Amino acid sequence: MRKTVKILSIITLIGTIVNAMPLTSLAATSYAAISSVSIRVGTDCEAGDYLPSRPTAVEGTTDAQSGTYAAVNSNKYTIDDVDWASGTNEDRVLTVGSEPKMVVTLRSSYYNVGDRDYIFRGGYSSSNVTVKGGTFVSARIRESGDALEVTVKLKGISGDFPVPTLTDWTGSGFGNARWGYYDEDDRKASSGYYDVSLYRGSGLVKKLEAYQGTSYNFYPYMTKEGSYSFKVRAVPGTEAQKKYGSKSDWVQSDEVYVDKEHVSDGTGQSDANGNSGGQVGWIQNGDTWFYRYPDGTYQKNSWAKINDKWYLFDNDGRMLTGWQLKNNRYYYMDNSGAMMVGWIKSGDKWYYLNSNPGDLEGSMCVGWIQVNGLIYYMNSSGAMVEGWQEVEGNWYYFYPGSGNKAVNTTISGFYVDGNGIWKK
Repeated sequence: MRKTVKILSIITLIGTIVNAMPLTSLAATSYAAISSVSIRVGTDCEAGDYLPSRPTAVEGTTDAQSGTYAAVNSNKYTIDDVDWASGTNEDRVLTVGSEPKMVVTLRSSYYNVGDRDYIFRGGYSSSNVTVKGGTFVSARIRESGDALEVTVKLKGISGDFPVPTLTDWTGSGFGNARWGYYDEDDRKASSGYYDVSLYRGSGLVKKLEAYQGTSYNFYPYMTKEGSYSFKVRAVPGTEAQKKYGSKSDWVQSDEVYVDKEHVSDGTGQSDANGNSGGQVGWIQNGDTWFYRYPDGTYQKNSWAKINDKWYLFDNDGRMLTGWQLKNNRYYYMDNSGAMMVGWIKSGDKWYYLNSNPGDLEGSMCVGWIQVNGLIYYMNSSGAMVEGWQEVEGNWYYFYPGSGNKAVNTTISGFYVDGNGIWKK
Protein backbone atom coordinates (compact mmCIF):
# COMPACT_ATOMS: atom_id res chain seq x y z
CA MET A 1 0.00 0.00 0.00
CA ARG A 2 2.82 2.37 0.86
CA LYS A 3 4.50 1.60 -2.49
CA THR A 4 1.28 2.43 -4.34
CA VAL A 5 0.94 5.77 -2.52
CA LYS A 6 4.57 6.59 -3.28
CA ILE A 7 4.17 5.84 -7.00
CA LEU A 8 1.01 7.91 -7.21
CA SER A 9 2.80 10.81 -5.50
CA ILE A 10 5.63 10.70 -8.08
CA ILE A 11 3.17 10.64 -11.00
CA THR A 12 1.29 13.58 -9.47
CA LEU A 13 4.57 15.52 -9.08
CA ILE A 14 5.59 14.89 -12.72
CA GLY A 15 2.16 16.01 -13.89
CA THR A 16 2.46 19.21 -11.87
CA ILE A 17 5.89 19.98 -13.40
CA VAL A 18 4.69 19.31 -16.95
CA ASN A 19 1.61 21.52 -16.44
CA ALA A 20 3.85 24.30 -15.13
CA MET A 21 6.11 24.21 -18.24
CA PRO A 22 5.49 26.88 -20.94
CA LEU A 23 3.66 25.44 -23.90
CA THR A 24 6.20 26.97 -26.26
CA SER A 25 8.97 24.80 -24.82
CA LEU A 26 7.10 21.71 -25.98
CA ALA A 27 6.21 23.12 -29.39
CA ALA A 28 8.42 23.14 -32.46
CA THR A 29 10.70 26.15 -32.84
CA SER A 30 8.96 29.03 -34.64
CA TYR A 31 10.94 30.57 -37.49
CA ALA A 32 10.45 34.04 -38.91
CA ALA A 33 11.94 34.96 -42.30
CA ILE A 34 14.25 37.95 -42.48
CA SER A 35 12.61 40.02 -45.20
CA SER A 36 15.27 42.70 -45.65
CA VAL A 37 18.89 43.46 -44.79
CA SER A 38 20.79 46.72 -44.31
CA ILE A 39 24.59 47.02 -44.36
CA ARG A 40 26.94 50.00 -44.33
CA VAL A 41 30.42 49.62 -45.82
CA GLY A 42 33.23 52.08 -46.26
CA THR A 43 36.94 52.73 -46.47
CA ASP A 44 39.16 55.75 -45.99
CA CYS A 45 41.88 54.27 -48.20
CA GLU A 46 43.27 56.59 -50.85
CA ALA A 47 44.90 56.02 -54.21
CA GLY A 48 48.36 54.59 -53.62
CA ASP A 49 47.34 52.79 -50.40
CA TYR A 50 47.20 49.05 -49.92
CA LEU A 51 43.95 47.38 -48.86
CA PRO A 52 44.00 46.15 -45.24
CA SER A 53 44.26 42.36 -44.92
CA ARG A 54 40.66 42.16 -43.65
CA PRO A 55 37.89 44.72 -43.17
CA THR A 56 36.57 45.37 -39.65
CA ALA A 57 33.14 44.10 -38.54
CA VAL A 58 31.07 46.70 -36.61
CA GLU A 59 27.87 45.85 -34.68
CA GLY A 60 25.14 48.03 -33.20
CA THR A 61 25.34 50.97 -35.60
CA THR A 62 25.21 51.79 -39.29
CA ASP A 63 26.78 55.21 -38.87
CA ALA A 64 29.83 55.96 -41.00
CA GLN A 65 33.07 54.70 -39.44
CA SER A 66 36.78 55.29 -39.90
CA GLY A 67 38.98 52.66 -41.50
CA THR A 68 37.72 49.89 -43.77
CA TYR A 69 34.63 48.21 -42.36
CA ALA A 70 31.20 46.59 -42.69
CA ALA A 71 28.52 47.56 -40.13
CA VAL A 72 25.03 46.31 -39.21
CA ASN A 73 22.51 47.22 -36.53
CA SER A 74 19.83 44.56 -36.12
CA ASN A 75 18.45 42.11 -33.55
CA LYS A 76 17.69 39.67 -36.37
CA TYR A 77 21.22 39.10 -37.65
CA THR A 78 24.86 39.81 -36.88
CA ILE A 79 28.10 39.84 -38.87
CA ASP A 80 29.67 36.39 -38.83
CA ASP A 81 32.58 37.21 -41.14
CA VAL A 82 33.79 39.93 -43.49
CA ASP A 83 36.53 39.52 -46.07
CA TRP A 84 37.56 40.58 -49.57
CA ALA A 85 35.90 38.88 -52.52
CA SER A 86 37.88 36.43 -54.60
CA GLY A 87 39.95 38.38 -57.11
CA THR A 88 40.29 41.43 -54.82
CA ASN A 89 43.98 41.35 -53.96
CA GLU A 90 44.87 43.13 -50.74
CA ASP A 91 48.55 43.13 -51.81
CA ARG A 92 47.92 45.47 -54.72
CA VAL A 93 48.13 49.23 -54.72
CA LEU A 94 44.73 50.93 -54.95
CA THR A 95 44.34 53.07 -58.01
CA VAL A 96 41.94 55.88 -58.78
CA GLY A 97 38.67 54.28 -59.83
CA SER A 98 39.33 51.01 -57.96
CA GLU A 99 36.07 49.52 -56.64
CA PRO A 100 37.08 46.75 -54.18
CA LYS A 101 34.54 43.97 -53.61
CA MET A 102 33.77 42.82 -50.07
CA VAL A 103 31.93 39.69 -48.88
CA VAL A 104 29.86 40.17 -45.70
CA THR A 105 28.53 36.95 -44.14
CA LEU A 106 25.52 37.55 -41.88
CA ARG A 107 24.37 35.12 -39.19
CA SER A 108 20.67 34.89 -38.23
CA SER A 109 20.06 35.38 -34.52
CA TYR A 110 17.66 34.27 -31.76
CA TYR A 111 15.09 36.88 -30.78
CA ASN A 112 13.57 36.81 -27.28
CA VAL A 113 10.22 38.44 -28.05
CA GLY A 114 7.93 35.58 -28.98
CA ASP A 115 10.80 33.06 -28.67
CA ARG A 116 11.45 33.05 -32.40
CA ASP A 117 14.49 32.01 -34.37
CA TYR A 118 15.07 34.19 -37.41
CA ILE A 119 16.09 32.62 -40.70
CA PHE A 120 17.16 33.81 -44.14
CA ARG A 121 14.59 32.58 -46.61
CA GLY A 122 13.47 33.51 -50.11
CA GLY A 123 15.35 35.73 -52.53
CA TYR A 124 17.73 38.58 -51.71
CA SER A 125 18.58 41.25 -54.25
CA SER A 126 19.11 45.01 -54.48
CA SER A 127 15.38 45.43 -53.79
CA ASN A 128 15.63 44.12 -50.21
CA VAL A 129 19.35 44.41 -49.44
CA THR A 130 20.30 48.02 -48.71
CA VAL A 131 23.99 48.84 -48.99
CA LYS A 132 25.08 52.24 -47.71
CA GLY A 133 28.49 53.40 -48.87
CA GLY A 134 28.60 50.86 -51.67
CA THR A 135 26.65 48.88 -54.27
CA PHE A 136 24.91 45.51 -53.96
CA VAL A 137 26.46 42.83 -56.20
CA SER A 138 24.94 39.49 -55.16
CA ALA A 139 23.65 37.44 -52.23
CA ARG A 140 23.35 33.73 -51.51
CA ILE A 141 21.79 31.81 -48.65
CA ARG A 142 24.02 29.34 -46.83
CA GLU A 143 23.66 26.70 -44.12
CA SER A 144 19.94 26.15 -44.77
CA GLY A 145 19.09 29.76 -43.99
CA ASP A 146 21.30 30.31 -40.95
CA ALA A 147 23.67 32.52 -42.96
CA LEU A 148 23.50 34.99 -45.84
CA GLU A 149 26.59 35.83 -47.87
CA VAL A 150 26.35 39.32 -49.40
CA THR A 151 28.87 40.60 -51.94
CA VAL A 152 29.12 44.39 -52.19
CA LYS A 153 31.22 46.82 -54.17
CA LEU A 154 32.69 49.79 -52.32
CA LYS A 155 32.55 53.28 -53.77
CA GLY A 156 35.42 53.95 -56.13
CA ILE A 157 38.69 55.43 -54.91
CA SER A 158 38.81 59.13 -55.84
CA GLY A 159 41.88 61.24 -56.55
CA ASP A 160 44.33 62.60 -59.09
CA PHE A 161 46.44 60.32 -61.23
CA PRO A 162 50.19 60.58 -60.54
CA VAL A 163 52.19 62.87 -62.81
CA PRO A 164 54.50 60.90 -65.14
CA THR A 165 58.09 61.20 -63.94
CA LEU A 166 59.83 59.60 -66.93
CA THR A 167 59.86 61.42 -70.27
CA ASP A 168 62.57 60.86 -72.85
CA TRP A 169 63.44 60.08 -76.45
CA THR A 170 64.67 56.54 -77.06
CA GLY A 171 66.45 54.64 -79.80
CA SER A 172 69.08 55.67 -82.32
CA GLY A 173 66.63 57.46 -84.64
CA PHE A 174 64.35 60.43 -84.17
CA GLY A 175 60.87 60.68 -82.73
CA ASN A 176 60.56 57.64 -80.46
CA ALA A 177 58.94 59.14 -77.36
CA ARG A 178 58.63 57.27 -74.08
CA TRP A 179 56.97 58.18 -70.79
CA GLY A 180 56.05 56.55 -67.51
CA TYR A 181 57.17 56.36 -63.89
CA TYR A 182 60.37 55.61 -62.03
CA ASP A 183 58.44 54.61 -58.90
CA GLU A 184 56.69 51.23 -59.12
CA ASP A 185 53.77 52.28 -56.90
CA ASP A 186 53.16 55.33 -59.12
CA ARG A 187 53.20 53.08 -62.16
CA LYS A 188 50.60 50.78 -60.60
CA ALA A 189 48.47 53.78 -59.55
CA SER A 190 48.42 55.27 -63.03
CA SER A 191 45.34 55.02 -65.23
CA GLY A 192 47.29 53.60 -68.18
CA TYR A 193 45.79 56.32 -70.43
CA TYR A 194 47.57 59.52 -71.48
CA ASP A 195 47.14 62.75 -73.40
CA VAL A 196 50.33 63.34 -75.38
CA SER A 197 51.12 66.38 -77.52
CA LEU A 198 54.09 66.87 -79.85
CA TYR A 199 55.46 70.42 -80.28
CA ARG A 200 57.92 72.03 -82.64
CA GLY A 201 59.08 75.01 -80.67
CA SER A 202 55.82 76.30 -79.15
CA GLY A 203 53.61 75.08 -82.00
CA LEU A 204 51.40 72.01 -81.63
CA VAL A 205 52.15 69.35 -84.28
CA LYS A 206 50.37 66.15 -83.19
CA LYS A 207 47.98 65.30 -80.36
CA LEU A 208 46.98 61.94 -78.84
CA GLU A 209 43.99 61.80 -76.49
CA ALA A 210 43.40 59.05 -73.90
CA TYR A 211 46.12 57.03 -75.59
CA GLN A 212 46.65 53.58 -74.04
CA GLY A 213 50.39 53.04 -74.03
CA THR A 214 53.70 54.46 -72.79
CA SER A 215 55.53 55.06 -76.08
CA TYR A 216 54.84 56.46 -79.52
CA ASN A 217 56.77 57.08 -82.72
CA PHE A 218 56.31 60.76 -83.56
CA TYR A 219 58.88 60.74 -86.39
CA PRO A 220 56.26 60.67 -89.23
CA TYR A 221 55.20 64.17 -88.02
CA MET A 222 58.69 65.63 -87.85
CA THR A 223 58.46 66.93 -91.43
CA LYS A 224 60.19 70.26 -90.77
CA GLU A 225 63.51 71.23 -89.32
CA GLY A 226 63.34 72.32 -85.69
CA SER A 227 63.44 71.45 -82.01
CA TYR A 228 60.74 68.99 -80.94
CA SER A 229 59.42 68.11 -77.50
CA PHE A 230 56.34 66.43 -76.14
CA LYS A 231 54.05 67.00 -73.17
CA VAL A 232 52.22 64.17 -71.41
CA ARG A 233 49.66 63.81 -68.63
CA ALA A 234 47.77 60.84 -67.17
CA VAL A 235 43.99 60.91 -67.82
CA PRO A 236 41.00 58.68 -66.96
CA GLY A 237 40.20 56.03 -69.56
CA THR A 238 37.69 53.56 -68.12
CA GLU A 239 34.20 54.55 -66.96
CA ALA A 240 35.18 54.04 -63.30
CA GLN A 241 38.28 56.19 -63.78
CA LYS A 242 36.21 58.92 -65.43
CA LYS A 243 33.76 58.81 -62.52
CA TYR A 244 36.31 59.03 -59.72
CA GLY A 245 39.60 60.25 -61.22
CA SER A 246 41.12 63.56 -62.27
CA LYS A 247 43.80 64.32 -64.86
CA SER A 248 47.36 64.77 -63.67
CA ASP A 249 49.42 67.88 -64.38
CA TRP A 250 51.35 68.09 -67.61
CA VAL A 251 55.06 67.28 -67.75
CA GLN A 252 57.33 68.16 -70.69
CA SER A 253 60.24 66.25 -72.21
CA ASP A 254 63.63 67.53 -73.28
CA GLU A 255 63.98 68.77 -76.85
CA VAL A 256 65.38 66.82 -79.77
CA TYR A 257 66.65 68.70 -82.84
CA VAL A 258 65.89 67.43 -86.35
CA ASP A 259 67.91 69.03 -89.15
CA LYS A 260 66.94 69.33 -92.84
CA GLU A 261 68.75 66.14 -93.82
CA HIS A 262 66.78 64.03 -91.36
CA VAL A 263 63.21 65.36 -91.53
CA SER A 264 60.44 62.85 -92.21
CA ASP A 265 58.60 62.58 -95.51
CA GLY A 266 55.37 61.97 -93.59
CA THR A 267 55.14 58.23 -94.29
CA GLY A 268 53.33 56.39 -91.51
CA GLN A 269 51.11 59.19 -90.28
CA SER A 270 47.81 58.02 -88.78
CA ASP A 271 44.53 59.53 -87.65
CA ALA A 272 44.10 62.03 -84.82
CA ASN A 273 44.67 59.46 -82.06
CA GLY A 274 47.29 57.30 -83.67
CA ASN A 275 45.26 54.13 -83.95
CA SER A 276 45.01 53.56 -87.69
CA GLY A 277 47.18 53.26 -90.76
CA GLY A 278 48.52 49.83 -89.66
CA GLN A 279 50.58 51.43 -86.92
CA VAL A 280 49.15 50.57 -83.49
CA GLY A 281 45.94 49.32 -81.88
CA TRP A 282 43.23 47.36 -83.69
CA ILE A 283 44.06 46.34 -87.27
CA GLN A 284 41.58 44.68 -89.63
CA ASN A 285 42.68 42.34 -92.40
CA GLY A 286 39.63 41.10 -94.29
CA ASP A 287 37.30 39.62 -91.67
CA THR A 288 40.09 39.17 -89.11
CA TRP A 289 41.20 41.55 -86.37
CA PHE A 290 44.66 41.88 -84.82
CA TYR A 291 46.04 44.09 -82.05
CA ARG A 292 49.41 45.78 -82.52
CA TYR A 293 51.53 47.61 -79.94
CA PRO A 294 53.67 50.70 -80.55
CA ASP A 295 56.85 48.56 -80.59
CA GLY A 296 55.47 46.61 -83.56
CA THR A 297 54.61 43.41 -81.70
CA TYR A 298 51.19 41.75 -81.85
CA GLN A 299 49.07 40.23 -79.10
CA LYS A 300 49.28 36.45 -79.58
CA ASN A 301 48.17 33.22 -77.89
CA SER A 302 46.85 34.94 -74.75
CA TRP A 303 44.25 37.15 -73.14
CA ALA A 304 44.43 40.94 -73.36
CA LYS A 305 42.36 43.52 -71.50
CA ILE A 306 41.73 46.42 -73.87
CA ASN A 307 39.51 49.37 -72.90
CA ASP A 308 38.22 47.41 -69.89
CA LYS A 309 37.18 44.34 -71.93
CA TRP A 310 38.86 40.95 -72.26
CA TYR A 311 39.84 39.55 -75.68
CA LEU A 312 41.48 36.25 -76.68
CA PHE A 313 44.02 35.90 -79.48
CA ASP A 314 45.33 32.73 -81.17
CA ASN A 315 48.94 31.80 -82.00
CA ASP A 316 48.85 33.94 -85.15
CA GLY A 317 47.45 36.99 -83.35
CA ARG A 318 43.90 36.62 -84.68
CA MET A 319 41.15 37.86 -82.38
CA LEU A 320 38.76 34.99 -81.58
CA THR A 321 34.95 34.97 -81.40
CA GLY A 322 32.31 32.45 -80.31
CA TRP A 323 33.03 29.47 -78.03
CA GLN A 324 36.71 29.04 -77.20
CA LEU A 325 38.60 26.46 -75.10
CA LYS A 326 41.48 27.93 -73.09
CA ASN A 327 43.31 26.15 -70.26
CA ASN A 328 40.63 23.41 -70.19
CA ARG A 329 37.80 25.91 -69.68
CA TYR A 330 35.22 27.19 -72.15
CA TYR A 331 34.60 30.90 -72.77
CA TYR A 332 32.29 32.76 -75.10
CA MET A 333 33.39 35.82 -77.07
CA ASP A 334 30.73 37.94 -78.77
CA ASN A 335 30.92 39.17 -82.37
CA SER A 336 33.15 42.06 -81.32
CA GLY A 337 35.54 39.61 -79.63
CA ALA A 338 34.73 40.76 -76.09
CA MET A 339 34.50 38.03 -73.45
CA MET A 340 30.96 37.55 -72.12
CA VAL A 341 29.91 36.99 -68.50
CA GLY A 342 26.59 36.02 -66.91
CA TRP A 343 23.70 34.42 -68.80
CA ILE A 344 23.99 33.88 -72.56
CA LYS A 345 21.79 31.99 -75.02
CA SER A 346 23.71 29.97 -77.59
CA GLY A 347 21.55 28.09 -80.07
CA ASP A 348 18.45 27.15 -78.09
CA LYS A 349 20.30 26.59 -74.79
CA TRP A 350 21.09 28.86 -71.87
CA TYR A 351 24.57 28.95 -70.33
CA TYR A 352 26.07 30.83 -67.39
CA LEU A 353 29.56 32.33 -67.58
CA ASN A 354 31.29 33.10 -64.28
CA SER A 355 30.77 36.79 -63.46
CA ASN A 356 33.14 36.96 -60.47
CA PRO A 357 36.39 38.85 -61.16
CA GLY A 358 39.47 36.64 -60.91
CA ASP A 359 41.03 33.64 -62.62
CA LEU A 360 37.66 32.01 -63.41
CA GLU A 361 35.92 35.13 -64.74
CA GLY A 362 34.06 34.36 -67.96
CA SER A 363 34.48 30.57 -67.75
CA MET A 364 31.44 28.38 -68.44
CA CYS A 365 29.83 26.99 -65.28
CA VAL A 366 28.76 23.36 -64.84
CA GLY A 367 26.88 21.73 -61.94
CA TRP A 368 24.99 23.67 -59.28
CA ILE A 369 25.10 27.47 -59.37
CA GLN A 370 23.30 30.22 -57.47
CA VAL A 371 22.38 33.47 -59.18
CA ASN A 372 20.48 36.24 -57.39
CA GLY A 373 19.36 33.82 -54.69
CA LEU A 374 17.95 31.20 -57.12
CA ILE A 375 19.46 27.75 -57.73
CA TYR A 376 20.13 26.30 -61.19
CA TYR A 377 21.79 23.17 -62.52
CA MET A 378 24.02 23.24 -65.58
CA ASN A 379 24.66 19.84 -67.21
CA SER A 380 28.08 18.52 -68.24
CA SER A 381 27.93 20.54 -71.48
CA GLY A 382 27.14 23.70 -69.50
CA ALA A 383 23.51 23.96 -70.65
CA MET A 384 20.82 24.92 -68.12
CA VAL A 385 18.45 22.02 -67.40
CA GLU A 386 14.65 22.28 -67.18
CA GLY A 387 11.80 20.07 -65.92
CA TRP A 388 12.38 16.91 -63.86
CA GLN A 389 16.06 15.97 -63.57
CA GLU A 390 17.90 13.31 -61.60
CA VAL A 391 21.08 14.69 -60.03
CA GLU A 392 23.34 12.52 -57.90
CA GLY A 393 20.52 10.07 -57.11
CA ASN A 394 17.86 12.68 -56.24
CA TRP A 395 15.04 14.02 -58.37
CA TYR A 396 14.56 17.79 -58.73
CA TYR A 397 12.23 19.99 -60.70
CA PHE A 398 13.48 23.05 -62.61
CA TYR A 399 10.89 25.47 -63.90
CA PRO A 400 10.73 25.44 -67.72
CA GLY A 401 11.84 28.71 -69.23
CA SER A 402 13.45 30.22 -66.14
CA GLY A 403 15.36 27.09 -65.10
CA ASN A 404 15.45 27.82 -61.35
CA LYS A 405 14.95 24.92 -58.93
CA ALA A 406 11.54 24.45 -57.28
CA VAL A 407 11.54 24.22 -53.46
CA ASN A 408 8.88 23.69 -50.79
CA THR A 409 6.11 23.16 -53.32
CA THR A 410 4.06 20.51 -55.11
CA ILE A 411 4.56 19.90 -58.84
CA SER A 412 1.71 17.93 -60.47
CA GLY A 413 1.09 16.10 -57.18
CA PHE A 414 4.77 15.51 -56.37
CA TYR A 415 6.17 17.33 -53.33
CA VAL A 416 9.71 18.75 -53.32
CA ASP A 417 11.22 19.82 -49.99
CA GLY A 418 13.25 22.87 -48.98
CA ASN A 419 16.28 21.48 -50.82
CA GLY A 420 14.20 20.81 -53.92
CA ILE A 421 14.34 17.01 -53.52
CA TRP A 422 11.25 15.00 -54.48
CA LYS A 423 9.96 13.17 -51.43
CA LYS A 424 8.59 9.79 -52.50
